[in-house]
Amino acid sequence: DGGTVVKMAVVAIDAGSAQVNGSLPIAGSPITMNSTLTIGTATLTRGVNDPGAGQTKEIGTNGYIFTAIRATAGSAEDLMVKWISFNQSGSASASDITNVKMNVNGTDYPATVSSDGKYYTASFGDGLPLKKGNQAEIYVKGDIVNGSNRGVDFDLYRHTDLYIVGQSFGFGITPPATDSG
Repeated sequence: DGGTVVKMAVVAIDAGSAQVNGSLPIAGSPITMNSTLTIGTATLTRGVNDPGAGQTKEIGTNGYIFTAIRATAGSAEDLMVKWISFNQSGSASASDITNVKMNVNGTDYPATVSSDGKYYTASFGDGLPLKKGNQAEIYVKGDIVNGSNRGVDFDLYRHTDLYIVGQSFGFGITPPATDSG
């Protein structure tokens, strides 16, 4: 509850056969709980660059946008987009698509592929700022180099596969999604 004061203390140490010097308990600073803190929010929708439905593309198609999402920050605090990971659940293998990049608001970031070829992740270092009330368009693009009659299907497998952190309080945010596909 708000206003409750908590204090953590170490009351015992199991160090095996090693000797522990010092007196217990060792108490930390008291912390007043806050139940009225409002942290940031983000909402996900289909991005304007999303193709919207399955497309037939020829081998040799370069820079094709496979999927797009739009993240909108709420009004509580500015956010930082730290990384995003898309799951590729189609029948295409990692060798069928190359030069995969995540584009955020017009800037390409290289994607690394997991050892099983199913997760493509882009990290944004300290994070990309997303001011409260603003939007970020994020899409996956790449070159189709192989895989006749195969499908490519990039999705956020979990909403936490988009890691967003509030700048004021540093809490990670799990965005709800309003669109699917």
